[in-house]
Amino acid sequence: MAKVISGESKDVDDNDSENWITETLSKILKDYKPENIFNADETALCFQCLPQKTLTFKKEKCFEGKQRKAILTVMLGANMTGHQKLKPLVIGRSKNPRCFKGAKSLEVDYDFNKKILDDVRNL
Repeated sequence: MAKVISGESKDVDDNDSENWITETLSKILKDYKPENIFNADETALCFQCLPQKTLTFKKEKCFEGKQRKAILTVMLGANMTGHQKLKPLVIGRSKNPRCFKGAKSLEVDYDFNKKILDDVRNL
């Protein structure tokens, strides 16, 4: 079986996290209603990317081609009750992407950052 690991993982002491949640976070949150508490997170969206592994016959050679750099950063958020979802924020490389030409409106907020690939590689 072949596996490709992706995402990020950091070592955190479970006891420290649990103590912070029960002692500190609960004190902060008690003054707010659940509909006023929001959480947001970002993720890298790789589209038009080829898989990193493939099936071949034993004697067949397999060559890697140049990978397309089609990566976006997407931030999603919602309140604690789930009734209010924030409009997704998409960050791409182009100030005016060709795919938006002629679009009257977008279902997302869009911004650009030319260094997005460097930022994603450093995750």
